[in-house]
Amino acid sequence: MTTTVLDDVSLGRYALLLPGAGSQLPSMARRLCRSFDCATEVLERAAKATGLDLVRLCREGTPAELTTAEVAHPAIVATGLAAAAALRRHLGGRWAPPAVVGGHSLGHFAALVEAGCLDFDDALRLVARRAQLMTEQTRSRPALMASLAGASPERVTEWCAACPPEHGVVVPACFNGPAQTVVSGDAAAVRWVGGRAGAEDGLRVKELPAGVASHSPLMKPVQRALRPELAAVPLSRPAVPLLLNSTGQVTRDVDALRTDLLDQLSVPVRWNDAMRALVASGITTVLDSGPGQVLARAAALHPELDPVALNFMHPLERAVPLP
Repeated sequence: MTTTVLDDVSLGRYALLLPGAGSQLPSMARRLCRSFDCATEVLERAAKATGLDLVRLCREGTPAELTTAEVAHPAIVATGLAAAAALRRHLGGRWAPPAVVGGHSLGHFAALVEAGCLDFDDALRLVARRAQLMTEQTRSRPALMASLAGASPERVTEWCAACPPEHGVVVPACFNGPAQTVVSGDAAAVRWVGGRAGAEDGLRVKELPAGVASHSPLMKPVQRALRPELAAVPLSRPAVPLLLNSTGQVTRDVDALRTDLLDQLSVPVRWNDAMRALVASGITTVLDSGPGQVLARAAALHPELDPVALNFMHPLERAVPLP
């Protein structure tokens, strides 16, 4: 299996996936920066773009420090880009660009940078601004996201529709797999749906440390505020195709990529469809460039895919060993 992965990466026959909000872990870039100077350089550049001490936060950040979107979101994107740089350095002449790049939700910003579509500094500034707006919205209207595993998307959608209006709004936010859906919205409404799901045998409910109600109508004010800033940022035709969050399709169309950045704030992420698109394209090797293995687990739900969790809290040599 290892040889096949290395061969696929060397020949560009793989997809590179970057995780989104809620994937942060304490000290998530410590090992990465110890092993690769280029990773520290990426974090230093991200720190200059955002005004946050991302070198320290990504290397030594505690769970409490990484709770708010204003810190967590730039830290996740910066660490994902640092990990991609480390992978290139690790592979050296064996590295080839991926056939497809995908970023789940927030990770789409990192994916656009990796595909040569969005400038690094512009991406980090947009992420920081987006997180600021999302946090401001959440202060005025408490929000929550929760993962429901074991129920079909149709059933989760029915529970959301049945939530009593007095609890607020709750909607399916991420269709991550055939039986893995994230819901998002007002905190009371999300907990009501979680209670319905938790009462069912075999279902698992987990509140996520996202801190905001991504991919829900609660983000409409954020969309309105961010629209002119996104419209003003230059996007280039990407060097490789990207996965769209809002449709699950693969594209190089710049207008579609720009629209997706805005639309994904208030519509569901169709990640399960994106994984089906990878299968249809003939790609089998999928590299999850995250601190854990969230996207690798989602890809593993499709037997045609061979996911590799780089999990950059462990040595890259373990995930993609060289001969």
